[in-house]
Amino acid sequence: MRITEALENLGLSEKEAQVYLALLKLGRASAAGVALEAKLKRPTTYVIVGELMKKGLVLKTPRARKQLFTAKSPEEFFAEAREKLLLAESVLPQIIAISEKPDKKFKVLYYEGISGLLEMYQLCNRQINGKELLGFFARIVPGPGGRELEEKVFDVMNEERRKLGIKTRGLSVDDPSLQHYKEHATELGYQLKWLDPRDYLSDTSIEIGGDFVQISSHRYLQGVHIENPDIANTMRQIFEMVWASQKEPTQKDLIPNEPVS
Repeated sequence: MRITEALENLGLSEKEAQVYLALLKLGRASAAGVALEAKLKRPTTYVIVGELMKKGLVLKTPRARKQLFTAKSPEEFFAEAREKLLLAESVLPQIIAISEKPDKKFKVLYYEGISGLLEMYQLCNRQINGKELLGFFARIVPGPGGRELEEKVFDVMNEERRKLGIKTRGLSVDDPSLQHYKEHATELGYQLKWLDPRDYLSDTSIEIGGDFVQISSHRYLQGVHIENPDIANTMRQIFEMVWASQKEPTQKDLIPNEPVS
């Protein structure tokens, strides 16, 4: 991380960070000298020095013939930042209590396109981190769109899930496009049962985790992420009923099937 980026993370703008660092280098300087060191226009520097004085990070040297400025030491600056963070953390439980009020409105988020679906799946991964995810999974749609979806979304998603320790229990259509998942389910973190394509043939996936459900249409590259515990619990019950009704896959089930016409 660049030094200016670190200072920006503590609430300074990019130009404020430049002026503060310039003053640290110079020790004591006029606004004109700071402007030269920071490579900023003099009028801009005057404004920024004023803003830094309001924040207590720049001090004006008293009784000097001309206006000279010094910067507060980095140790003091960072100590004050830590103190502010500790003060903010002390009221965190109260803030959480406000956010968890009984009439809380749950979010519904809509996503579109390859990048949108990737964003939705990454949100899912963050929310389910280290826990179990349930899913009714779709086949991979035929054609270039399906290959692009697999490479740019599913491969990235699965790698993230592996690193986060997410275990996935899923039901999916017994389709040749999913042969990779049949052969590598364990290493991908999946426990799968396969549905007869005569009974279930879907291009839409439904995933259930925690207090959310997400639905994605792979053919039309659309996704909806619904954060609602009632919907999640109902879908979880439906999943468990279907899961219990299906047999565990055998070695024979892992042999590629001919497409059903």
